[in-house]
Amino acid sequence: CRLPPTRRRVPDNSLPYFHKRPQARMLLLALFCVAVSVVWGVFRNEDQWAWILQDALGIAFCLYMLKTIRLPTFKACTLLLLVLFIYDVFFVFITPFLTKSGNSIMVEVATGPSDSATHEKLPMVLKVPRLNASPLALWLLVAYCHRFDIQVQSSRVYFVACTIAYGIGLLVTFVALALMQRGQPALLYLVPCTLVTSCAVALWRRELGMFWTGSGFAVNTSLL
Repeated sequence: CRLPPTRRRVPDNSLPYFHKRPQARMLLLALFCVAVSVVWGVFRNEDQWAWILQDALGIAFCLYMLKTIRLPTFKACTLLLLVLFIYDVFFVFITPFLTKSGNSIMVEVATGPSDSATHEKLPMVLKVPRLNASPLALWLLVAYCHRFDIQVQSSRVYFVACTIAYGIGLLVTFVALALMQRGQPALLYLVPCTLVTSCAVALWRRELGMFWTGSGFAVNTSLL
């Protein structure tokens, strides 16, 4: 029988990559991704619409990391977030005292160097809403909560609670931005909100030991 057009593979050949006969739809997807990256590279400083491509690249990177990286325990999530918490606070509040310009390194990464005519920005920075830190680490915690929900069949209570806590942390971040009128380390507000909420839910359900060590994940990997 003939395969549908979206599942057809390239013909037999001796080219370095194409000899594996990838699916035609994967080639089209690859071309689309390359086109988006090239367009962003050319028009990255166009403030009116280029932020859409920049956010698309950043979100795609985060989704790829969520797919490939899985933190095995809540202990690992906590240690990672505490390290990033200190990292974020240091680069926002401490680095202004260490730089000649007196500007925060983290803020300059998000907004572009103040002494640069083009204000170059990293493609990982999400511009709408504009945050000082990548939310990837918090998304890993939310993903862990979702996996734990599946393990203990808890009707997504951990996932929902952590997601709501993340939203509250973002709201507090925006309030701090408005009140202080200066760049804020988002993890300063997001980490306590998500970690405390997750621990509180685990204590309430009397599952803190299992939640902390991730007990059972190796057994239930097929369910994930």
